[in-house]
Amino acid sequence: MDVSAIIPSALGSSMGNSDPSLRNAHTPAAQRKAVAGQFEAILLRQFLSGSVGSMLGGDDSAAGSVYGYMLTDVLSQKLAQGSGMGLGKMIEKQLTPTGTPVEVPPVQPPTA
Repeated sequence: MDVSAIIPSALGSSMGNSDPSLRNAHTPAAQRKAVAGQFEAILLRQFLSGSVGSMLGGDDSAAGSVYGYMLTDVLSQKLAQGSGMGLGKMIEKQLTPTGTPVEVPPVQPPTA
């Protein structure tokens, strides 16, 4: 799955984030990993939008709505950049062609 033909047009778009990891991903494996991480962030944003938005006043006020979206966006991006919920690895595995090994880094215990 080669997405190199669509990367420049997607990065030039004003919508979405221009993730440097996707911009610098030259191998198909790196592209799959970057795309899987971004999709995990989108899913996390959807999961968190209801709870974070209600903490900041919900849709009743413009400020609560804007800050709720900003907080949800940053929180979901940071969660996906870290170990995430494991969805990114599963999505990457689904995007990997059959017969191609997936490099899975060893799991590190959380630091206290």
